[in-house]
Amino acid sequence: MLKTVKSRGLLMRGTALVITLVCMTGCGDDEPTPTPIPDAGTQTDAGTEPVPDSGTEPTPDAGTGALDSDIAVVRFNQDGTHDTTFGAGGVTHVDFGPGRDGTRDSLWDLKVDATNRIVLFGNKRGEGARADTDRVVARLTSAGALDTTFGSSEPRNGFSVLNLSNLNDGMRNGLIQQDGKIMASGYTSMPTGVGAQAANRIVLQRLNDDGSSDATFGWQGVVTSAPFLAQSETLPEWGMAEAYAVGQQSNGSYVTSGYGRVASSGTVDLVSFRYTPTGELDPTWGTGGSVVLDLAGDNDYGRHMVILSDDRMCSVGSSALGAQNTDGLILMLTADGQRDTTFAPEGYKTYDFDRPNNAFFGVAASPDGNWIAAAGFRAGGNQNDDAILAIIPTGGAGAEVFKATPISATENDRFWAVTFDASNRIYATGFVTEGGDSRMVVARFTIDGNLDPTFGVGGIATLNVVTGATEEAGRGIALQSDGKIVIAGPVEKL
Repeated sequence: MLKTVKSRGLLMRGTALVITLVCMTGCGDDEPTPTPIPDAGTQTDAGTEPVPDSGTEPTPDAGTGALDSDIAVVRFNQDGTHDTTFGAGGVTHVDFGPGRDGTRDSLWDLKVDATNRIVLFGNKRGEGARADTDRVVARLTSAGALDTTFGSSEPRNGFSVLNLSNLNDGMRNGLIQQDGKIMASGYTSMPTGVGAQAANRIVLQRLNDDGSSDATFGWQGVVTSAPFLAQSETLPEWGMAEAYAVGQQSNGSYVTSGYGRVASSGTVDLVSFRYTPTGELDPTWGTGGSVVLDLAGDNDYGRHMVILSDDRMCSVGSSALGAQNTDGLILMLTADGQRDTTFAPEGYKTYDFDRPNNAFFGVAASPDGNWIAAAGFRAGGNQNDDAILAIIPTGGAGAEVFKATPISATENDRFWAVTFDASNRIYATGFVTEGGDSRMVVARFTIDGNLDPTFGVGGIATLNVVTGATEEAGRGIALQSDGKIVIAGPVEKL
């Protein structure tokens, strides 16, 4: 059933936004698969040329990508060996739907809930002949089977799918609340109401524990937000904004991190906004309701974020400080959105890993609240890509560590996501290429930044889900209560 949406924070002229909650049927290796979506660096916004990226923006996969993809979910034991009791022989292949013309399944995040069920956040190609993308939240049981108690509607089949007016929807990261509800972040390019212009808008979606839309948030569980407000009747929208990640503060408010701009064109800045528990834009956050970080007049990106135990927000990403000079970026904000000068004099730090392009894409906080870890990659300089890691004390003691942590000395490797265990050991996932064949990788580090030799082989565990594939990478990571490590990411269709 289609419904016209008049959503909080949404201003559209002459255009109706239609939200369709789709119940998908079937999942498995015998079905075709769907949809990565171009990132904001390649998507037209506000009627201008695509936003130039920092040079560090990757495809959602480890390589050039395939015509079709599955999402592979795998589990490792605490010692780094592959857990073959999980799924089917150690792997669950999740098929969101059929891919076509380069649009296929993508995955950006993975979370584990209080009962060890596994939640996936990604995208699929639109149904039928549509070329746009829909957002997908899927849930598996703790053992890796599709959870048939979860879905958009009855009969539930493990999937909750959101179609926003047949527009390209960019699902990014998500979280699971203490009450079991699921919040997902992202953005969608929507008409501004002026000619053929379109601009990226923040899209937040909240689901109930069973995968149905939470009608107490926004409109039918969805908030579309253009937080840089209208300038005049002839300019009903100005700028653009995206939410690469969302976190929840102790009062229930939601904080985003991503990138955007106040102007109608030009470079982008790291931007952050706060929304009330029911989805209203909060004007008390930062300055006049927003945080905008522009370091050097060039592109600054927020790629992920985490809320600390004291409600501070830590955002990670990258900043272009000059030609061929993009550094990793960590920004710390106070609980009300001001720069945290106890972290650094300006509230942020940049990190140079001796390559032209450096970026963080994952961040996590330790359970004891004393540490954050950021993971990503360095690239450029006619050298292979390397994974990078930063470990920052937030509890008043300990030494900061930041270093390149290459998995291969001769081929490409990157980290996409990171998490902690209860002992403050750090797990990072991504990919490593070996002989042209990409493999999922998990590395475990001690709090001093050294690889843990008791895990895998010298601290590293790899798994080749699809032999000879260029598309294979761990994009999300989480730990179950027994310490087992679950990772997931896109792989070429079997």
